[in-house]
Amino acid sequence: MATVFGINLPDISLKIFILVHFCMLMFCGWGTNDAYFFANYFVIGMGMWVLSDKTNTTASLFFATFIAATIIGDILIMIFFHRFENMTGNNKFSLFMTCMNMLLKPATFVYAYAEHKRRAGDGEGSGYTNFDTDVSPTYLPDHISPPVPGVDIGNPI
Repeated sequence: MATVFGINLPDISLKIFILVHFCMLMFCGWGTNDAYFFANYFVIGMGMWVLSDKTNTTASLFFATFIAATIIGDILIMIFFHRFENMTGNNKFSLFMTCMNMLLKPATFVYAYAEHKRRAGDGEGSGYTNFDTDVSPTYLPDHISPPVPGVDIGNPI
């Protein structure tokens, strides 16, 4: 369990936050200008960079910084570009999804910052197992032996 700002964080992968932001962004910002979509899709692209490059501290720092910047940008865009009079049901739903996306961003920032601290070596481990790199024979139960390299365990004839 990672600790950031004195908060014990549950073990949630950053992939989940990026996927939820992407799904919410499909319904956000109808009736706003294109800057909202450009900024948020750029941040999702940064998140993909963080997920693809497991050791790069620059990617994790940029992702955390741009998540914080888009919180401010979302507030400004909602102030200046959302029209509240004569809203249809679609526009009300879009405004609701924009607010939900904006409310999820501080949690995403905290997890992105925890990931940056973990990559920089300042914090403890992330708490969840990265099965791409962390799985070794020590994770196997006692009654299962690790596979022997070069031995095919296919169908015996």
